[in-house]
Formats: sequence, C-alpha cells, structure tokens
Amino acid sequence: MDSRHANSGSRPLSVPWAITFADLALLLLCFFIMLTSFSSKSSPASTSPVSVSPSESVGSNSQSKEIGALLQQNFSSEIDKGWLFVDASAELLRIQFGASEGFESGSDALTAQTIALIDAMGPMLAKGTATISVIGHTDDLPIHTERFRDNWELSSARAVSVIRELINRYGVEPSRLEAKSYADTHPVVTNDSEANRARNRRIEIEVSWAH
Repeated sequence: MDSRHANSGSRPLSVPWAITFADLALLLLCFFIMLTSFSSKSSPASTSPVSVSPSESVGSNSQSKEIGALLQQNFSSEIDKGWLFVDASAELLRIQFGASEGFESGSDALTAQTIALIDAMGPMLAKGTATISVIGHTDDLPIHTERFRDNWELSSARAVSVIRELINRYGVEPSRLEAKSYADTHPVVTNDSEANRARNRRIEIEVSWAH
C-alpha cells in the first residue's frame, strides 16, 4: 500500500487554522470581561438618588423669619429703645439684648425682661435642629468677687444662665447649645459712661441652620 494514502486520514491540523481559533476564543473572553465590568459599575446601589425633604430646603429661612417677626411684634418698644436687636436672614438669626435691664452690673441673674424675651422665643427655639450659640459680654469695669474672679467668668456665667433657662424650661437639646464668653473685648459702644457700659452688658444669641 502506498504510504502517502495510508497516512492521509491522520494529517494534523494546519497551523493557520489553529491560530485563528485561539484569537476568536481570546476575543470572546475579553468581551465577557467587559460586560461583567460594565454591569457592576451601573448597579442600582451606585446610582440611587438622595432624597431631600422639602422642609429641609425651606425650613431654615421660614423659621428664622418666623422668630424674627414674633420678636419684632411683641417687643417693638424694646427694639425702639435699643434694648433688643433682631437680624433674621436665610441661615442665621441674630438676637442681641441687654442694656442694664438684661443684667445688673456684676450679676448673671436674669431680669424679668430677659425672662420674658426667653419665654417668647423658647418654644420656637426648641423645635428643629438648629445650633444655638449664646454669647456673654460685660462692660469694662473689672470684677473680682467670691463668685467671679474676672469679667471672663462673669460673661460666661451670663451665657450659661440663658442656656440653663432654655434647657430647663423649654427642653432644648443640650447638644444644640454652646456658650461663648467675650468679657469686655467686644463692646458695641465705648465704655465712657454708665449708659454705654449698660449697653455693653449684653447677651447675643446666634441661631444657625447651616450644617
């Protein structure tokens, strides 16, 4: 028998055909990997929107103006006399009061007029999550008593007395409150008369809805 015909049925695959099949398999593998990667990047967890409550977007502005309007209506005479100052903006409400009827000289005890002011705004300040900073100030007369070593301690005690009132009477969360003490370093007028010193014995309250 001719040897060429005997071996014709077991001839090996041609090299060009084998290389073409390998390239096709590699291409399919790469395509599968690309599909898997794209699917993981576009999963619902990574594209889910963050919901924003409508009350969060408008609450700060409306509440600030609501408190400001209430104080301007109920304490118009105090505002006219300069005892009370109210500035309401979108994310910050500033309230300043004092002028001798807020605190007597050398004392952190709240006067009746200060308590009336806190009574008016306390229930509204108790609502929401705004940060409330209470800042105490004094005049420039030095103080050194058994209770207060200097004006720093006095101004701090004045701020704390307001904070204590808000917590105990109106349930304002303590975590929302902070006390600051400036002593006589931030006067609103020159301490050259008793009337001006009375104006500098004051409290400032800043209510901020910005986070």
